[in-house]
Amino acid sequence: MKKGITLTIAVMAVTIMLILITSSTVIGGSAISAANFEKFNSMLTRTSDNINEYYIKNKSLPIKDEIIDINSLGSEFVNAVAKNNDLESTFKVVDMTKIEDPTVTEGNGTIESKDVFLVAEETHNIYYLKGFKYKGVVYFGL
Repeated sequence: MKKGITLTIAVMAVTIMLILITSSTVIGGSAISAANFEKFNSMLTRTSDNINEYYIKNKSLPIKDEIIDINSLGSEFVNAVAKNNDLESTFKVVDMTKIEDPTVTEGNGTIESKDVFLVAEETHNIYYLKGFKYKGVVYFGL
């Protein structure tokens, strides 16, 4: 009598392992994506809170003196702005040097690099120009 495993048992074992590995990868990737989206939302919330605190203290927004034409920023961004009823607002770049929050490291770039926060002057809604893609949708603001 031969001892050992047959080819059928080996193939079944490898197949089961591949299914388990694939499932783990998909579930793990989804969890990481969800965590990154929550981090993005947290960053937006902290920045929005900081801008509102600055406005209350100083009676002005922490902005640079450049008005941004949102129509030049792409249709996805314009659609996000439209959802918040900010199409008629004036948009300015947030001056992150006036924000005293070391936990927000984004927003210190340029319009060209898209690493900036924009604020709608009328509503104080903020948008991060790079956005964040989650489940096929690009998010720019809260």
